[in-house]
Amino acid sequence: MNNVVLVGFMGSGKTTVGRALADQTRRSFIDLDEEIATDAGRSISEIFADEGEAGFRERETRGLERALRRDDAIIAAGGGAPLRDENWREMRSGNCVVALTAEPAELARRLNRPKGRPLLQPDIPSAIAALLPTRMARYLEADLVFRTDGKPAAEISRHIDARLPRGGLHRISIDVPGAAHEVTVGFHLANLAAQALRRLAPSRPIMVVSDSVAAGRHIDPLIEALKSAGISAGVHLVPAGEAAKELGALSTIYGALSDDGIDREGVLVSLGGGCVGDVAGFAAATWMRGIRYVQMPTTLLAMVDSSIGGKTAINLPAGKNLVGAVHQPVAIFSDLEYLETLADAEFRSALAEITKVALVADRSFVDWLSVNLVALLGRDKPAMLEAVRRAVAIKAGVVSRDPHETGERAILNYGHTVGHALERAAGFGRLRHGEAVAWGMEVAGRLSLSSGAGTPEAVRTQHALLQRAGLLANRPEVKRADLWQALRHDKKSQAGALRFVLLREIGRADYGCEVDPNLVWDTLAKVLSL
Repeated sequence: MNNVVLVGFMGSGKTTVGRALADQTRRSFIDLDEEIATDAGRSISEIFADEGEAGFRERETRGLERALRRDDAIIAAGGGAPLRDENWREMRSGNCVVALTAEPAELARRLNRPKGRPLLQPDIPSAIAALLPTRMARYLEADLVFRTDGKPAAEISRHIDARLPRGGLHRISIDVPGAAHEVTVGFHLANLAAQALRRLAPSRPIMVVSDSVAAGRHIDPLIEALKSAGISAGVHLVPAGEAAKELGALSTIYGALSDDGIDREGVLVSLGGGCVGDVAGFAAATWMRGIRYVQMPTTLLAMVDSSIGGKTAINLPAGKNLVGAVHQPVAIFSDLEYLETLADAEFRSALAEITKVALVADRSFVDWLSVNLVALLGRDKPAMLEAVRRAVAIKAGVVSRDPHETGERAILNYGHTVGHALERAAGFGRLRHGEAVAWGMEVAGRLSLSSGAGTPEAVRTQHALLQRAGLLANRPEVKRADLWQALRHDKKSQAGALRFVLLREIGRADYGCEVDPNLVWDTLAKVLSL
């Protein structure tokens, strides 16, 4: 996979640009029409004459399937190939789709010798006028779009290469009813995000909400990509860390949205970790009763957890995330290049959430983590791509089935009942979320076993993974009374009774489990030395 698929109308330059791009990037080049003709032993015109357009389209789909089995190829697809939904899905699966466009007059000039192009008969301008409008909408759905009028192929290929994602590319659908969207995971994604924002056609300049840390590292390439896509953007900074989720920080976002005149057709972009995503998402959920927003998480934890699912929130002195809304983003771009500058402790912290989703939903992923944890800790790119892809896919599936957390989605709270309480008892921002969740998982694992719900294998495997990730090195120091007070405010409690997610076995969990308070406190005392 990781092919580049060029789409566009006849005469847009797919073959000439494709060959130049293949030479520049040292990839093989495939012209789909040539492949079809070779396979059929006849020219395209002869196929049309013998089998009609329907027969040709069937051959085209089969030829595309064969071409896409290649790795790192540049594929020039026929002008009508993307129109079939099944072709479009295959083109986008693990590949980058690039559309080439040109003005009708330029296309007519290039196509002045229509030999071998049956759909241009008998009159080129009228054929272009009839076909181009019906195809352009699909072309503009591509990851990247480039005008080729008056530009040499070598120049266009250089522009394309500079904006292509690096390495593999994965897309995971989140099919929330009425708010379906997609997570794109890969490297070097700013230009793909910019093109997606362009498709949203915001009414005014968009607003990027970030903090000083994320903006200092990542804002310039994003702004440059937005400018290249013809999008102007304002930047608003919130405090770093949990301070971003205070009422005062939220109020400043509202002020900036007002000053910039962002209306209901506006778009907000969250560029940062989980705290930025939470407050920016809540601002988007509540400004003008809800505007569109895009998540661009910059930390591993945000990529695999908080950016997915539409949960947005701010903190109150009484508890974490007590004021919030479920407001789905229109797109999520998880650019793994951002992880190159992430502090080691922050990277390790996120492994708690990755381990969590594996334990509650996918035994094969637990097995993969056991084998590949060292590579993942070393930030091996293929390992990071695979870990994030699998973690996102698990959460996306759960969220799609239960977007408002009325049932199954509660399994994703494994370790969070005690984890959130530890964060509050220690003081928000003093304990990393992943570290708190890791200790919460230790408590929940012991409770699963001692209550008869779980298996020793699951608890041992969980402990080994968390320990190898360095997440159990420092036991949180909190007061027993503060922890009890924090647990009483847990959102998952009902009628004063604490509810836990318990691990039945590796890959399966139960939610909404009421556990004897004496057993809870006995386990807390043993695990946390209270």
